[in-house]
Amino acid sequence: MEQRVVFDFEIQFTNGGGIQGQDFRLDITGESISDQELADYIVQDLRLLMVGKVNILNKFYIQEKHKRTPVDTPSPEKLVDLSHTIFDGLVTYKGLPAPIICDFLSRENSRGRYEEGTEFQIGKIEMVSNTGTYIDCPFHRYEHGKDLSEVNLEAFANLEAITIDASNVIEIGADYFKGLEIRNKAVLVRTDWSKNWNTDAYFENHPFLTKEAAEYLLECGVKLVGIDSHNIDDTRGNSRPVHTILLGADILIVEHLCNLDKLPGSNYLFSAVPPKFKGVGTFPVRAFATLP
Repeated sequence: MEQRVVFDFEIQFTNGGGIQGQDFRLDITGESISDQELADYIVQDLRLLMVGKVNILNKFYIQEKHKRTPVDTPSPEKLVDLSHTIFDGLVTYKGLPAPIICDFLSRENSRGRYEEGTEFQIGKIEMVSNTGTYIDCPFHRYEHGKDLSEVNLEAFANLEAITIDASNVIEIGADYFKGLEIRNKAVLVRTDWSKNWNTDAYFENHPFLTKEAAEYLLECGVKLVGIDSHNIDDTRGNSRPVHTILLGADILIVEHLCNLDKLPGSNYLFSAVPPKFKGVGTFPVRAFATLP
């Protein structure tokens, strides 16, 4: 037999009044379900508005054959984390200082400021903006380009995306992007170089896009280009044509991605949202993909 939850509920409305329900029965997949999950489900299922306090009462469980889809069935939508963890002392780019992450106010020192049993931690972070998995805006390359605060939120979030498999390739040319539907999409280039993250090997002879590839991506009108490598440009010289071409056309760049091997070829959304800083063109992001 399968698990069901039986409960009563009381709902108060913020504009006055309320409703009650007795002996509600819902199918669940697990052995238990929290009061908050039940409250959220009831409000959503009954399409209630102006809801205030919700009380779940007299809850117990029975075994009974399911009559419809359990309320706690996981959503088919899946999030895939594409960001590296930033920690104290992490070197993202040789020659740039590692972040310093420490307490500004420790829990121990906070105890004398609040009532007994109450404590807080306030962290302090000192770092360059090119740390961890980060996004480049035009201001990173161009003095009068848009900075983080000037780029619309729509450019960072819920972008239709495509994965380009360039694993085990160093020089990634335009041919890797031809014959594909890439216009108005986030193009994520999988090289699998992220396996070398936080090692000396990560910085040497890394995969990169060619100038011709950047020109083709510009011609096709892509919205963003990401890569799971040390740099989207070849760093063996001083030229940075890919940054120059893409950021000059307001095409954002995300570098130091990871887990691109967990993504499908297409039919998913990509997000990489930074804080809204003025006067900064690059900053770490929590990049992720939303899979259907």
